[in-house]
Order: sequence, then structure tokens, then C-alpha cells
Amino acid sequence: MEPRDDKRYQKSKRPHAKSNLRNPLKRPKSEFKRSKHEQPASVLFQDQDDEPEFPRGGGRVLSREEVAEARAEAEEEFEREQGLTSRGRKKQKKKATVKSYKFGEDEWGSLFGQGITGKLPRLTNRITWKNISPGMKLWGVITEVNLKDLVISLPGGLRGFVHAEDASDVLAENGDKVSFLLSKTLHVGQLVSCVVMQVDDDKGDEKGRKRVRLSLRLSVLYKGLTLDVVQDGMVLIAQVRSVEDHGYILQFGVPSFSGFLPKMDNGGIPICRGQLLQCVVKSVDKARAVVYTSSSADLVSKYVTKDLKGLSIDLLVPGMLVNAHVHSTLENGIILSFLTYFAGTVDIFHLQNSFPADNWKIDYTQRKKVNARVLFIDPSTRAVGLTLNPHLVHYKPPPMHVKTGEIYEKSCILRIDENFGLLLNIPSSPEHTPAYVLRFDVSDEEVLKLKKKFKQGDYARLRVLGIRHLEGLAIGTLKASAFERPVFTHSDVKPGMLVRAQVIVVESFGAIVQFASGVKALCPYRHMSEFERVKPTKKFKVGAEFLFRVLGCKSKRITVTHKKTLVKSKLGILASHADAIEGLITHGWITKIENHGCYVKFYNGVLGFAPRLDPALFELLGFCSTNPLCAVLAWFWLSRVSCLCLLLLFNNFVV
Repeated sequence: MEPRDDKRYQKSKRPHAKSNLRNPLKRPKSEFKRSKHEQPASVLFQDQDDEPEFPRGGGRVLSREEVAEARAEAEEEFEREQGLTSRGRKKQKKKATVKSYKFGEDEWGSLFGQGITGKLPRLTNRITWKNISPGMKLWGVITEVNLKDLVISLPGGLRGFVHAEDASDVLAENGDKVSFLLSKTLHVGQLVSCVVMQVDDDKGDEKGRKRVRLSLRLSVLYKGLTLDVVQDGMVLIAQVRSVEDHGYILQFGVPSFSGFLPKMDNGGIPICRGQLLQCVVKSVDKARAVVYTSSSADLVSKYVTKDLKGLSIDLLVPGMLVNAHVHSTLENGIILSFLTYFAGTVDIFHLQNSFPADNWKIDYTQRKKVNARVLFIDPSTRAVGLTLNPHLVHYKPPPMHVKTGEIYEKSCILRIDENFGLLLNIPSSPEHTPAYVLRFDVSDEEVLKLKKKFKQGDYARLRVLGIRHLEGLAIGTLKASAFERPVFTHSDVKPGMLVRAQVIVVESFGAIVQFASGVKALCPYRHMSEFERVKPTKKFKVGAEFLFRVLGCKSKRITVTHKKTLVKSKLGILASHADAIEGLITHGWITKIENHGCYVKFYNGVLGFAPRLDPALFELLGFCSTNPLCAVLAWFWLSRVSCLCLLLLFNNFVV
């Protein structure tokens, strides 16, 4: 018996082994070659048949009938594969066409940190709701200072929250009531460096946005900082630990060293314990482990971080000013090289010119030197974002001269980004403001080609949807339907007004509803139905739309009611003590019943009291302990502190 050729055997078996590992959705190259040449199966098989065959024994293995049958089956299978392939191509082509017109956050680019080696990316780094993660260091600006938390505007239009206990190491260590000191140590418009602690899904947001919890604690920001790295002229963020006679004792979040700021070097600004400061290192006493600093605003804004020995990406802090040079330009920004071996990207909303035209790339030639500040750092991917915004480079937040909801009749179109949107110039006062309209907000109808519908230099009617405080950029819409909405922002909501809203979340405490403009409100549990119920009514399902009446709006917290009597009431609205006129008949609801009377609440938190005047009248009205709490009643207002109930209908209603 002739021995088997192992090499030939292995060679013949290799394609079969490979096919088992191949992606089932991926066609083999042989199929593409076959479809490319478009040769019929009969020709292919004829070519093979024309070759001389030398089987052992000198004859054919198969008869002519068997060969013909096998050829027919192969042709049928090939035609079937060709049909599936052509349909698959059509689907892929259609899918690709749809995708090219679809705008998404990831279209701007995902995070990368391979530096400036290898193939360059198409788009710059950008923080989005999808890629933000714990451990990221972000630069932000405070937009709200509340009793229990802070609201921070982050890069890319994102928003984060800082709980009171995460705002200060000093106040938390000493057991102070941090919530009462937030307004004293921090203020709206202040630039802060923060670290992402936690990212949770927002139940009340159908757009996939998340709730980002941040920390301002220096122990988290400066984790790993040592005194050996600190040098003269360096800018550090410090927190005031105590106020002394001649100055302030500072801490940097690490136990290895502390700082001191003389009162003569505080820039003439009143400073309190727990306050965050930007300080320039004047000298370092390594023997005492003390850093002597100055908080001069001029020095802080001009200091440029030097190329320090042992500086790693973990020691980069948002807000650092660095010398950089342009490495290359991308589709929506540039790549900068800084501190010898670091690289970062600048997206188009953080360029030196706030109104970049189509030819913005000519201003950023290769090797051009610029000053930039660090915008964000992602240690996990080593991605770094930078900003060239002149206001931020001088350590000041960009000014905003527009408000959400405002309408501007003549906004000029400056740039058209075919796959993303439009850049416009809002004629605000005292300075013009850049605005960006995303692709899906340019019209109520689908627009496939932006450059066919819009031209540079055209004027459009624009309404401001929101504001990116860190970029100094307004986000707008050109949709005609946006100008017809009665409620566009929280400022448009008035107590007593009727609004239609959609239920997005149902909880035990009530339902969260959303207006057409995106503004959210709370319908408390007791206001979801006319009568007292053990649990929320079944008709409150996610996605259902109802008519509500606004109860009040305080600090962007809107409450509404779905009580039938209040919603359908034709009586006047009592929303302030100034509206309380003798003889006014209006609706209210009982909040508490006492032996001497009951408390009645009206719109916008106005509270009234109905004293028990006549026992007979009281019993006639059914005013007893069995009367349902929060029953809707009509009240006849006699004075600012008392009200009398007039009986016109029974069954717990007085109209």
C-alpha cells in the first residue's frame, strides 16, 4: 500500500478547518471572486472538465450521468448563493445610506489614546453619555449651587452633580454641615476640576442620558501626588484648612505636605475655610513639608506647566496650561503635541475662533505653537482633550448673552457640516453668540442634503434649546413646531396653567411627566386621582398622555395635578397673596384637618385656614374625620388668613 503524503493531506484539510472558525456573516474570498467575474457555473465546471484527469486505474471515478447530476446541483446552489449575495448587498447599501444621514453622539469619534503614532483617527476625542466612565478627570463650570448639591456643566454639553459631602475634604473631615457652606465656598461661574465617581442610568430620560456623580475632593483629584513633583512656579488647586492671623493654612488632599498662603498674597479676595483656590508655588520647604504659595489671579492665568521629570498622565489635572504645537488636522478638530510625549485633541468647538468657517484648517498649520488648557483626561484609554478657547486659556468662563427659550429672527448661517448640522451667528447683545443646530433640528421634515436646503450667509429664525457653558455655545433649533410650544423652558411655566404631558416614570410617590419641550414635572401621588387611593391609579402608564394643571414651580421643580375638579375648574387662580381679594371664589384642596378648622392649599404654595365657625354648618358640610384628606373644595376668600366654605354641591365637593 502506498504511504499517504502527510503534507498533501494537511494542505487539503486546512481550508476546511479555517471555514469552521470563519465569521458566519462574512463571505469567503472565493465567493467574491466568483461574483466579480460573473462566470456561469457551466463555464467554470467546463474549464475544470477540460483538464486531463489521471485517476488511479486509468478510468473515471464517476459516470457521465453522475457528473451531470453533480454539475446541475452545483449550478443550482451557485445561483441560490448569488441571489442571496445580491440581496445582501442591497441591504448593506441601503443600511449604509441610512447610516450616512443618521446623527449620533459616536459619529463625533470615540476615545483613543494611542498618541500621534500610527494611522491618524478621522475625528477628535469627545466625551459623550456613552463613553463617560468613573475615574475620568473633567474640567467644568458651576451652573447651580443648591442646598444639597452642585450642578456642573461639563465638556460636550454634559451635566454632572456634586453631592455636598463630595465638595470638600476639609468640611467633611471636621463634621461640618457642608450643605450650609456650599454657597459660601463656591459660586456660579467658577471653573472647577472634578473626577467622575459614578455613572447611573437616568430613569426619567428616554434619550439614554445618564446621571453623573462628580467629586471636587482634592484627595481624589491629586491621588498619588508627592512633594518631589512640586516645583516653583507650578499651579496647584488648594483648599483652605484654617484661617490664621497672618495667612491661611492650605491642604492639597495628600497627607505628605501642606501649604501656606500669606494674607498679603491672597489677591485682596475674602477667603473662608473650605474654599477652593488656584495657587502658584513660590517656594518649597522640603524639611518642613510646606509649600508657600500666592493666589494672584494674574500669575495663575499665565503660568505654563513645564516638562517635569516623572510627570505621568495620572498627574495631569484639568485646567493645566501647556505649550503645544499642531501635529495634524482632523475632520472636526486638531491633534496637539505637548509636554514632549503627550498628545491631545481639540474639537471644533474649542478652537481659538468661536466662529470657525469652512476654511478653519488654514489657521492651524503643522508645527504651529499654541497655548492650550487640559479639558479632560481618561486614564483608562490615555485620551486627553484640550481647549484653545481664549476665555478658558485666560482661566475665565466664556460669557453667555443668550437664554434658553429666546427667539432670534435673523441668525446668520456660517458653516454647514453635511453630516452633523449648522453653525450660526446669533446677533445677541453686547456680543454675538455662536449657536449650533444639530441635523435633526434643522427642520420638522427629514433633510437628506443640508447644503441643498441651506446656503452660507442665509438668515434663519432660531430658538435656543440649551447652553453649553464651558464652550460658550448655544444649541438651537430651526423647527417651526418649536416656536409654537406654550411651554419651552421652566421660565414659561406659570401656576394654574393647563399643560398636556406624557408619563415617563411611575413611582410610589407619584409620576414624572414630560412636556413636549422636554421640561419635566412631578405629579404627586395625592394629585394623580380625585379620590384617596391606596396605590397610583392604573391609567397612569408610561407613554400615556394627560391634561394637567400646574400647581407650582420653584427652583425648576414643577408640580402638577390631575384632579378632575382642579383641571376642569373655570374659577379664578389664586397663586399669590396679592391675588387674595375679598369675594374671590376659587378652588383649593384640604391638606390638614384639625378640631378647630382645616388648612387649605392653593396654587404656588399659598396656604389658607378655614376656622370652625358654626358646628351645625360644619356637620352640614361633612367636615369631620371621615372626610377624605385632600378633597377638592371651592372656597370663598374672606381675608388673607381665613376662608369660608360655601355649600353648592354635596358628595365632598363645594363649588
